[in-house]
Amino acid sequence: MTNEEVRTRVGVADLLAKYQFLADSGKIRQLSQLFTADAVFENNTGRHRGPAGVLEFFRDTKDSFIAADLMPARHYLGSIYVDPRPDGGASTYACFQFVGTRGLDHWGTYRDEIVESAGTWLFAGRKAIVEGCVPDSPVVALLGLAPAGARS
Repeated sequence: MTNEEVRTRVGVADLLAKYQFLADSGKIRQLSQLFTADAVFENNTGRHRGPAGVLEFFRDTKDSFIAADLMPARHYLGSIYVDPRPDGGASTYACFQFVGTRGLDHWGTYRDEIVESAGTWLFAGRKAIVEGCVPDSPVVALLGLAPAGARS
């Protein structure tokens, strides 16, 4: 592994951890600044563009999750795969679990395109997809998911 690849992997790992920390601590304005000006954040509810779109999504989601009594909560990240690219950026894949006031609530995957800009690692694209949830999870209604056990 080259020094440049190690540098990329460490920078990307720091960005992923920072995203989780800011989301879990409710610091959504700072979280939105982890995205490039033209980034696309895609999830089960649609596509959100740039830091302003990300902030709007998390503002709405935070309020909904508080109202559904899911907070406080934590995200757990695992199976992290980082694929450094020749242009200095990276693609990533990771699995997440969301644990709230009732325990494990939902889980899914992140797929990212990450770039370095002026020494800062940022998301150029993030696809955060909830793939499943426990029975009676509020995220079914909050994120428009199919109820547990439903086939599409």
